[in-house]
Amino acid sequence: MPGYTLQLLVALLLAGLTRLVSYPLALGGGQSVDALDAFLLVFALVNLRLAWNAANTANGGRAPGWFVALGLLAAALITWAMIGALTPR
Repeated sequence: MPGYTLQLLVALLLAGLTRLVSYPLALGGGQSVDALDAFLLVFALVNLRLAWNAANTANGGRAPGWFVALGLLAAALITWAMIGALTPR
């Protein structure tokens, strides 16, 4: 298993972990955002970027197809979760 696979899995795990934890941050007017989820998702995005760089470097400038598909899925999941975390409730 290549090293960048572990980084991709960590990014997916962090994005999935946001479903289990939360720390609402009050904005005022009775609205709040989820600060802990946003914090975890930033780390997931950083891990995804590091994994993408490692996959490109290890394969001569081109990541494998399976990695590109999973990476784009992870990016979509992170984006969807970040919008949910930062939307005032």
